[in-house]
Amino acid sequence: MSVLFSIICPTYNEERYIGSIIANFIDNCPQPSELFIADGGSTDQTCQIVTEWGLRHSNVHLVKNDRKFVSFAFNLCYPRTKGSYIALLGAHTKYPSDFFSVALKELKSDNCDVVGGPLKQVGITLWGKVIAECMSTPFGVGGTEFRVYSKRMYVDSVAFACYKREIFEEVGLFDERLIRNQDDEMHYRINSFGFRILMVPEMQCEYQVRSDLQKLWKQYFEYGLYKPLVLRKVSAGMRFRHLVPALFCLYLCMIPIMLYFDHLYVLIPALLYGIMLSWFSFTRKLKFWHRFRALLVFPTLHISYGVGFIGGLFKK
Repeated sequence: MSVLFSIICPTYNEERYIGSIIANFIDNCPQPSELFIADGGSTDQTCQIVTEWGLRHSNVHLVKNDRKFVSFAFNLCYPRTKGSYIALLGAHTKYPSDFFSVALKELKSDNCDVVGGPLKQVGITLWGKVIAECMSTPFGVGGTEFRVYSKRMYVDSVAFACYKREIFEEVGLFDERLIRNQDDEMHYRINSFGFRILMVPEMQCEYQVRSDLQKLWKQYFEYGLYKPLVLRKVSAGMRFRHLVPALFCLYLCMIPIMLYFDHLYVLIPALLYGIMLSWFSFTRKLKFWHRFRALLVFPTLHISYGVGFIGGLFKK
């Protein structure tokens, strides 16, 4: 019998989560299927946990990914896969029990070539809860469909997707020059080849966001840093929203110069931004005093991405 799903899950120090990922695969994924855990050099008990599961289940495999990042993990595991459908999962995410059965139904019905679900962003710390709420708004992350919408629709990109195998035979594997945005680049490339990416609400996943502002800054700075490389390679993925944070950062740099020459009208966009910032911060489903934290989270998202994007314009 042919293998249905080949699932690739990159990991690094995921001892708290990897057991539930494997258990969900064993209990809920249509069989026969296979799971590859690509470990990027964990120093905790991740590898031991995977090895123990592998002793009981021959379709659970541990793969050492010496180059650590997601693109390397996928490209390393792909030649070993046998499935008709390939899935790329994140270890910090909770998947519904029918995640794979819904994906199989959609892919077999030929409604799409790639399928995934929207993200329900959750935080485990106080800052994390505020960050999750801010990342679920268009003001926070632009028009990223899988972060702000929960309806059935064709999209540019989707998180934690399941793919028909023939896609990679035609468009190639992940670009190993990218340690961030590698899935965006792949999905833009898939769209440029005429394949369809479908988001279905039944496959909604819970994604654990960063726990503080410092980690959030690093994450979105790297998103911005690698975005120009993605758009340079697949220009069809360009959207105006990708440019807005960088333009906003350039505008902030211009304010002191314009004020020096008494051009007070330069403050009008800043005033409008302040109004929008206050509106989106104080209309979130948060305790009153926690909404003040959103006043810091939104600018962190915007400025870190914008600064990274500007730096990425000069990155080879």
